[in-house]
Amino acid sequence: MSRIRSQLSYANVMATVAVFIALGGTSYAVTQLPRNSVGAKQIRSNAVGTSELAKSAVRSRSITDRSIGVRDLSLGARSSLRGQQGPRGPVGPAGPAAATFGVVAKSNGEFVRANGSTAGRAGHGSGTGLYEVLFNLDVGNCLLAATVAGVDAQPDAGEIVATVSGALVTVRTRNSAGNPADLPFHLIVSC
Repeated sequence: MSRIRSQLSYANVMATVAVFIALGGTSYAVTQLPRNSVGAKQIRSNAVGTSELAKSAVRSRSITDRSIGVRDLSLGARSSLRGQQGPRGPVGPAGPAAATFGVVAKSNGEFVRANGSTAGRAGHGSGTGLYEVLFNLDVGNCLLAATVAGVDAQPDAGEIVATVSGALVTVRTRNSAGNPADLPFHLIVSC
């Protein structure tokens, strides 16, 4: 008992008493107040944050302006805030025309498929792994994407680089060791 007394202080005793008073008041309100006993008369003017019991009795004058958010409204109230759909607006101007050209080429430069190039094959440049694709119009300001791809033979791995000058796209292919090699490829040009 002496050990417990040595731990007691005025603050500990008052805190314990306060807890019992608070719990007693809450339990009194729960057990002694009749249902729906809080109404419009009990809500003070400009009050924010009303209890669940008072929600049905709250009037507009009981709520401070701009103190209720949309999330505080019922789903039915939210849906009633939506107006009718307005008329369709005018059609905007047409954007620039986009063009996509492409080539699927075998390792010998022969086209399997081509769009925008009538050559029928990629000109084999002055060395191994060098191809030249001539398109029907200037593609100098377009985006290029090229990849080594299994068209007529499945390459183990490889590297590819594409550069553009006017209507001519130069494609260079290399094997995985970095040496020039004739490899099949896909080339996409997007303008």
